[in-house]
Amino acid sequence: MKTMNNQELYYFCEQFSIILRSGIAAIDGLSILAEDTNGEQDEAVLKKMQEDMEIHGSLAHALEQTGLFPDSMISYVKVGEETGCLDEVMRNLAIHYKNEHEISTQIRSAISYPLLMLLMMGAVIIILLVKVLPVFQQVFRQLGMEMNGISKGLLNAGTAISRYSTVLLIVAVLLIGGVLFLIFHPAGRSAAARAIARIPGLKNIPIARDYGRLTQALALGLRSGLTPEHSMELAKPLLAHPEIQTHFEKANQLLNEGASYLDAMTESGLFHGMDARLISIGFQTGASDEVMNSLSEKYQQEALVSVSNAVGVLEPTIIIILSVMVGLVLLAVMMPLLGVFSGMLG
Repeated sequence: MKTMNNQELYYFCEQFSIILRSGIAAIDGLSILAEDTNGEQDEAVLKKMQEDMEIHGSLAHALEQTGLFPDSMISYVKVGEETGCLDEVMRNLAIHYKNEHEISTQIRSAISYPLLMLLMMGAVIIILLVKVLPVFQQVFRQLGMEMNGISKGLLNAGTAISRYSTVLLIVAVLLIGGVLFLIFHPAGRSAAARAIARIPGLKNIPIARDYGRLTQALALGLRSGLTPEHSMELAKPLLAHPEIQTHFEKANQLLNEGASYLDAMTESGLFHGMDARLISIGFQTGASDEVMNSLSEKYQQEALVSVSNAVGVLEPTIIIILSVMVGLVLLAVMMPLLGVFSGMLG
């Protein structure tokens, strides 16, 4: 059974937060959610969680036994139970997963259109090579001519595509599967982040994305009353960019060596410049969680702007390249025909 996605986690945390703020006990809240759900599988999971809570008296333990919830969420819930602030923790978790869902949706929406356009234009080119060029070949033969040069090469390419269509279909399925893996699987997203980090103009996207997640997780930990070390530990699995991971590990090492939270953040190179100054002011004024939350919003906005800029360049580039390819295919066929017709008219 797969773990819940960000949207599902948001709905669960939001509903549970409302229940707890209404003064209803957690075990009774599970019963209410089980009665309101429409899915049999969801109802079975919630009832199983309720039975687990009756035995162990811990929502965190019940969440852990399902295997559906991330370890970081379970750790936050455990802290909320220990500190008596479970309603606040659930509300903060709801905000966290809502933000994660929204920015992931916006990024996927931004890149889906260029990918769809690429697929459609690619299909047009394949149809031209496989279906249209053979028709023109028959016309040439009826006129006592044979295709040559670029036209002949394109015709041979179309013939090869038709002959090995099964193999090409398998390759296409594997490529689509690879793209889906890079988009939806954590290991795939990590590999994609490393690849994008090497592309000029795109490397800021995974960096801003990781910093947005890191600062959001740190803000959540600070609001939930976690120690800095514990907050850092829970934020670690969210990072995918190798450069940020390196700075993060150094910050953790400084914390373990006794450095202050602020010194670890700055001396490790994890934060610098204006961001480091804002964090310093936040700790001095007791508003560190608010500063981290503001930084999270800033980084997420930077990621979206970077994606929009990249898409703004990518879309016309794809259109120009594929339009030129379609034009070359048509010209390679039409120019000899025009020459024949000109000769006939002359």
